[in-house]
Amino acid sequence: MIFTSISPDAFDIKNVSKDIHEMNNNIASLLSNVPPSHEIPFDVLQDIRRNGGGLLPSQPISKHAENRVIEHASKKVSVRIFSIEDPQFIYLHIHGGGHCIGAADMQDQSLEKVSKDLNCVVISVEYRLAPKNPYPAAPDDCETAALWLVENSKKEFNTEKIIIGGESAGANLSAVTLQRLKDKDMLGPFKGANLIYGSYDARLTPSTVRKRGSNEVFLLSFEMIKKFRDSYFQGNIDLSSPDVSPIQGDLTGMPPALFTVGTRDLLLDDSLFMYGRWLSYGSKANIIIVTGADHAFNAFSSATTKSVEDKISKFIKSVV
Repeated sequence: MIFTSISPDAFDIKNVSKDIHEMNNNIASLLSNVPPSHEIPFDVLQDIRRNGGGLLPSQPISKHAENRVIEHASKKVSVRIFSIEDPQFIYLHIHGGGHCIGAADMQDQSLEKVSKDLNCVVISVEYRLAPKNPYPAAPDDCETAALWLVENSKKEFNTEKIIIGGESAGANLSAVTLQRLKDKDMLGPFKGANLIYGSYDARLTPSTVRKRGSNEVFLLSFEMIKKFRDSYFQGNIDLSSPDVSPIQGDLTGMPPALFTVGTRDLLLDDSLFMYGRWLSYGSKANIIIVTGADHAFNAFSSATTKSVEDKISKFIKSVV
């Protein structure tokens, strides 16, 4: 079942819908036939995903997207753009993958659908990946894209309204980008944030730490979360810094945010805590809690996934 508030019913296993139960069984079956993901090098994982052999359903490259290099303040970043005529807004998308894998063109079908269904331009950021390019390369690239968009959206796309969002590491980078823009007094064009099962505390929250050494099978394990974190944050990094753990930041004046997470996700607490912090600073926030759903559940087609997509679309339409 899907809940839009924090209540005990959202965490009751009796409320796991049939399709989510079947999804979890399918994920467990797939994982039983492959080595643990944290034992596989990142470049190998990236090649597997690129070639459509990963656990997540592959998405064919779209013919309707344009790759482009944009520049702001002598900093350049590649983006992937789905353009339409007379858009209502721009969706600045930041992909997931633990800051170490993934790419702007690996969710083409989903982003093309967002563009068509919501009548918007979609711009996905091709930020640099760790461990080759550790923190702060990724947030620097996302900030560059956001600043370019603030200054050029009207001229380029005939709209100044922007929604920012992403999944997992992409949600982290979205929150970090918003806080960087706030420091520059440039939040005005951002009308909302779509934050899907994000990681907001690099020190790791209880829902993650308590699964250390667990025999349960999760799509995103404690070991993989730690590997992502340690590969991204190299050297003497203050893990309590808001630029690293955005839950530590001053969230006053943030745009309305929608947090989406499944109760089986090891990053569950990140969303629950960040949702509460968003509200505590006087910023508007909504939440979608999917009982029993694992990390990346929305990558798999189901009735519940479709309902979640509809709720996300409704939220975005309500804030632009």
